[in-house]
Amino acid sequence: MLPKKTTSPAEYRKKSRKIVELPSGAVFEIRKLSPLVYGAALEKMGVKADTSPDSAESVVRENIFELMKTVVPKCVMSPKVAVDPVSEDELDYEDIELADLTMLLDEIYKFSGLSVQAQEEREEFREVQTG
Repeated sequence: MLPKKTTSPAEYRKKSRKIVELPSGAVFEIRKLSPLVYGAALEKMGVKADTSPDSAESVVRENIFELMKTVVPKCVMSPKVAVDPVSEDELDYEDIELADLTMLLDEIYKFSGLSVQAQEEREEFREVQTG
């Protein structure tokens, strides 16, 4: 058996990126949501580390647009999205249609393993593991 080769940064990045087509027909490249970005978004909304999961979910639902405004610019790799664009190469966050923003956030969540389905699968796995 051949020894395993470590993953290069380029290979790792490639696995953490995905192309999505949006309702408008636009095609974007997204990346998985990092713990730092997600933590910063939650913190902006007042969710603390000791907040219960149910309370955190409630806060996120109430502040979904704030979450989008934080997550989308950080997780869309191409075209580059910015809240305050400084060049013509950046797409202004406010120019993105609501249906596209909603789908982007949903796709980022799913791709990052944060969807409801992924959470249910983790719970099932834990139950099987603990018997």
